[in-house]
Amino acid sequence: MTISSPSAPTLRGKRVTLRPMTHADAPHAVRWANDADFAWYQWGRRPGRFPDEEAARKWMDVIAEHRGVMFVIEHQGRPIGQANYRDLQPKGKSAEVGIGIGEPALWGKGLGREALGLLVKHLVDDHQVHRVTLSVLAYNDRAIASYKAAGFEVEGIERDGVMTDRGTWADDVKMAYVVGRARPEFDPRPIVLTGAHVRLEPLRREHAAELFPVAHDDDIWRLFTVPMPRDVGELERWIAAALEEQILGNQVAFITRRTSDGRPIGSTRFLHIDRANKTAEIGWTFLGRDARRTVANTEAKYLQLRHLFDELGAHRVWLQTDKLNERSQRAMERLGAIREGELRDDRISHDGRIRTSVVYGITRTDWPAVRARIQGLLAR
Repeated sequence: MTISSPSAPTLRGKRVTLRPMTHADAPHAVRWANDADFAWYQWGRRPGRFPDEEAARKWMDVIAEHRGVMFVIEHQGRPIGQANYRDLQPKGKSAEVGIGIGEPALWGKGLGREALGLLVKHLVDDHQVHRVTLSVLAYNDRAIASYKAAGFEVEGIERDGVMTDRGTWADDVKMAYVVGRARPEFDPRPIVLTGAHVRLEPLRREHAAELFPVAHDDDIWRLFTVPMPRDVGELERWIAAALEEQILGNQVAFITRRTSDGRPIGSTRFLHIDRANKTAEIGWTFLGRDARRTVANTEAKYLQLRHLFDELGAHRVWLQTDKLNERSQRAMERLGAIREGELRDDRISHDGRIRTSVVYGITRTDWPAVRARIQGLLAR
C-alpha cells in the first residue's frame, strides 16, 4: 500500500533519489528508529520509537492525514532515510518538512542536504510553496549547518521546547526557507580550512572529550572572561554556548587540529559577524602547551584571514585581547595587524576584574601586505 499521494513523483538527484514511501517500507523505519544516535539527534529519544512495523505504518498514516507526503531517501539503490512534508497550505503557500538520514555512517557526506534540496524544489516548483519550515534540536549542529547550506535561516530558538527521553529539556530551533530571500554576500559558515601544519574543523559537542586535555590548562584561561572548565562536562557546556551563538549566526567555532596526525591542539572562532558591513572578529583562540610558539597560530590566523578576505570578501577583520595579555598583543602585531585603540573597562571577568581590551584591525586595503607578511613567516 502506498501511503503517499498517488500523484507523488519520484525525485531524482545526482546521488540520492526520493521515492514515495509505502507500508512495505516499515522495516526500514523501525531499523532507523532503533539506532541510538539517529533516535537521539532526530527526536531526542531512546531507540525504539517504533516498537514494531505496525507502529511505523501508523506514523506514515499520520503524515498522510496531515496533508503530507513521505518519501524514502535512496542512495546507491538502497534506502538510507526518509524525508517528508506535511501541513501543506495552498492558500498560505507553506509547508513543514522533516528529514533524517537513518544510517549514521553516511552523515556528513551531503546526502541529507541534497535530499532536502530536492524536496524544497518539488514544493516550490510543483506546489508553488513560498515558505518551507522545519524544526531541529539545537544540539544537532551538523543538521543545522546542513539546513543553512540548503538556504534555510534560523528564525528563533524555542527554549526547552523538547523533553528528551533522558529527562532533560532541549532547545528547539525554528528554521525556514523563503523563496526570494538571497543569502548575504558575506556569510561566514562552518567550513574546514586546511593548511600544511593545522586544520580547522567545525567545533562540535562531541569534541569535548578529546579537547579537554588541551584546554585544561590554567595558563589558557588566566585572562579569559570565563573560568577554566574543570571537567569534560563543563567544556561541553562551553562548546554548547559557542554553538548557540553559531546557530544565531553570530559566531563560527572551530577545533584546531595538527595536520600531521589529526591531534587536537586548540580552538578558535569567527565572532561579532556583521554581514551587512562585511566585518568579523577572530577570537576565542587558544592553543595547548606543545603548540605554542610554533607555526600553528600563524597558519591558523592565515587560513582564517584568507577565507574571510579572499573567499568571502570581508572589508575588515579585527582582533582583541586583554590589555594584560602582552604575549597576545605581540602575536597580533607580528602578523601585521594595526593597533587601533583600547576599549576601557569593557568586560567583567569571571573573577570580578574589569577588563580593558586592546583592539587590532586589518582592512581590505591592509590585507595584501599582511598576506605577504604572513606568507613570509610561514616560509621560514
